[in-house]
Amino acid sequence: MVSELSSFARSLYIENVPSYGNSFWFQLGFYIIALGLLLGLTGGIMLLFGPYWWNYTTVGMYVSQIHFWAAELLITLLFLHVLVNFSTSAFKKRKDTWVVGALMLVLALITYAFGVGLNNTVVAQYNDKSAAGFWNSLLLGYWINPENFGAVLGWHVMVVPALLVLLLGVHFLLVEKRGISLPHRNDVKYSMVKADHKKMFVRTGAILVIAVALGVGLGPLWANPFVPALNTTWASQHYPDLFASTLILEYNRTSGTATYMKLSPIGFVNPYSDSSDPMTYVNTTWVYVVGPYERYVNLTGATNELSRFLSEPAPERVDQLNAAYSYFANNGSIDEAINSSNPMESVAADLTKLAMDGIYGGILTSETYDHSSLDQTYEIRLLTDMGLIHNVEGIQYKINEKYMGMIKYNVEPWQIGAYWMAPYDVLEAWGDGVPGWHSLYNELIITALFLILILLPWIPGLRDLPDALHLYKLFWNRFTIPEMRPRSKEPVAKGG
Repeated sequence: MVSELSSFARSLYIENVPSYGNSFWFQLGFYIIALGLLLGLTGGIMLLFGPYWWNYTTVGMYVSQIHFWAAELLITLLFLHVLVNFSTSAFKKRKDTWVVGALMLVLALITYAFGVGLNNTVVAQYNDKSAAGFWNSLLLGYWINPENFGAVLGWHVMVVPALLVLLLGVHFLLVEKRGISLPHRNDVKYSMVKADHKKMFVRTGAILVIAVALGVGLGPLWANPFVPALNTTWASQHYPDLFASTLILEYNRTSGTATYMKLSPIGFVNPYSDSSDPMTYVNTTWVYVVGPYERYVNLTGATNELSRFLSEPAPERVDQLNAAYSYFANNGSIDEAINSSNPMESVAADLTKLAMDGIYGGILTSETYDHSSLDQTYEIRLLTDMGLIHNVEGIQYKINEKYMGMIKYNVEPWQIGAYWMAPYDVLEAWGDGVPGWHSLYNELIITALFLILILLPWIPGLRDLPDALHLYKLFWNRFTIPEMRPRSKEPVAKGG
């Protein structure tokens, strides 16, 4: 069986290549495939043991870090692969191959971002919330919601990888059938030679060893200190007054989540719906206050202060809501508020106590669309409305500098993470200072750039840019092509 598999693999080899084809730069595709296999192996092990294992055990952390660094190297080599093919204008003769490759790059970046959000850390929550804003702005947030851990896991390990494998098969068959793209310029001298598979495998092994070494060597540094994901229990215990005042905002529907769709310049980008209609926005009054409080009353048999509040005249209810918010915003006592004459103070205080006891978070989970503990949408939204996802004192900069994983501008213009997100970071930093600018515009700009990348072979002017800048010399030169190296003149014989 091994012999048959070996024979099949050899049948897929490209036997003859142009003389530059044995250089590092023109074997990047094979290295990327090898790293993809390492990602599949480490990812499969992580799935086998589950999130608790890869988040909280030493061995799991090491496997997770090998997975992380393999992904970093893969993305890096993907960008280099695109640069090589762009610089040598390979897309001019191989338009279909270029389009398939560009789509693979986009999908790889997407599944990388999904992967960042699958750790049980504040960093993951931060990225989930930020990524949710991206998909919401593209009108896809109802179907792609990074705050739903279970759904993101499915996108990361099944949906996107399946698409990548399909495109990889098409991409490989196109290259295997046609061979490595030949120079389009007459001044680039080359010859056809035998492919040096041994050298290619040695380099591949070295790259895999580097990925494992980075995971094992930098794993402890990168993963520690481990700051667990925030939750309503922790938030209510550490910031009880902020928790209670935020519940008031949720009730009167003035919080960030309640007004999310209204904040968009085009509307209709809110996935936080409590119905099957993605164009409606979540009823935060019910989700965060009425629903949990009704369960609290039914569970304990306590006096229903919310019913007393609703029996008041409308003007008085407005005054009580404002008074309750002011009370908690000014560090009012939770214990004293339970017996307050203002029923909304009592409601907010009771729910805060419920959260302190670890019950409130479970109620929010049960209210989500799939009633799954993996769907953290409502909890992350509440923590975001409290301002904790971005501004937890003593945590923010420590985790961002250590293992942000993906740059996302929000509080400070520079939050260190994956280097390839830097252009987007700059864009958001710039847009933040422009009156009337919305993050939606950033998403539209990035989407437009990806479309330009995919359609590059058909865009006049831009498609000729590599030749105009002589970028081909970066990869077609005397270091990669023996035929372009200067030859010493033959010595002239003396004497007679």
